[in-house]
Amino acid sequence: MKKIILLIVSVIIAGSYSFAQEKAYAPTSFWDHWFIQGQVGGSYTVSEFHSKAKFGDLITPHVAISAGKYFSPVAGARLQVGGWQSKNYLEYTLNKQAKTGTYKVDYIQTSVDGLLNLTNLFMPYSPERGFNLIGIAGIGYAHGFGKDNIEGLGSIGRTNSIIPRVGFQGDFRISEAVSLNLEVIGNLYPDNFNGVVADKKYDGIVSALIGLTYNFTKGGFKMVDEADPAAIRSMNDKINELRGQIGSKDSEISRLKQELAVKPEPQIVIEKTKEIKEQTEVLMNAVVVFHIGSAKLEKNQDINIYNAARYLKDNPQVNVIVTGYADKSTGTAAINQRLSEQRAEAVANVLVEEYGISRSRITTKASGDKEQLFPTDQWNRVVVFTAVTK
Repeated sequence: MKKIILLIVSVIIAGSYSFAQEKAYAPTSFWDHWFIQGQVGGSYTVSEFHSKAKFGDLITPHVAISAGKYFSPVAGARLQVGGWQSKNYLEYTLNKQAKTGTYKVDYIQTSVDGLLNLTNLFMPYSPERGFNLIGIAGIGYAHGFGKDNIEGLGSIGRTNSIIPRVGFQGDFRISEAVSLNLEVIGNLYPDNFNGVVADKKYDGIVSALIGLTYNFTKGGFKMVDEADPAAIRSMNDKINELRGQIGSKDSEISRLKQELAVKPEPQIVIEKTKEIKEQTEVLMNAVVVFHIGSAKLEKNQDINIYNAARYLKDNPQVNVIVTGYADKSTGTAAINQRLSEQRAEAVANVLVEEYGISRSRITTKASGDKEQLFPTDQWNRVVVFTAVTK
């Protein structure tokens, strides 16, 4: 039994770890994803002579109340208080006469159970799924009150036991907060739990319960997009490609200027001339990536803002255009426009406040979802830098 419990606990830990590697979920507080359960049902006691009794003669009522918390869509834990009666069958000899009968032992137990949502472990997570299968493994403490007085053998004494337990629970979703649960769980007790020690090392109680679960956090876990390093590298490659295209256009412009220079200029009388300053715009090799629906700067994006700031400090003749974008697959046009503005302002503020870049050198723009730089939606949740040389 101990090996089985250790195996299930190992699966819970490994399953939670592998699940966490594949999915990213919004941070939760200590008070999120708590639940309570109330259950009623029946128990069947497996002891020394249970096979000689009728099945129905050893059925007793069982109640349980639990409180618990899910740490992820896969792993959770609960504290449960339950029990009622254990009914046992006995054969013995008194004054050379064979005696048989049943007797009851009142008991209460407290247990700590680990919960493993097998459905979420092996299938994509969905908070609206109608059914989840949950594995249970735990350890508990049981106190037997010793109720009945057996003829010729005396009363049943009090007992205290440490009990391992394993089982399964089926969870049927009724609403966002309430679900119906059906549970089967087995508890392993030492042989003296029922007051009789015979040729078996352990006694057992198998319980079948039905109840309701109330979840205090509605809507389940919220999934968010992680910034994929491979996606960032791909975006940087795309930016480098665009820079190359701009460079080729600049070369073409220079060639055309040279051709125009060898042609005679027309004689035009101009009363007043104005100096026209030529500007060159070049995409900088840095982008800042954001989570879906967010303008919050993540720590793993600091290096990209730093690179842009360092370039501006090394090139004081260069100004910068900070342009925010949003992907058009989520939100409305108005929301995405506002979100892209917030993203651009957040990056510009860091350039000014943390790196000392003059605000006069920074222009912020917001393209919303009107322009999509990249073919993948999540790549367009970005801010890009454009260097402007006067």
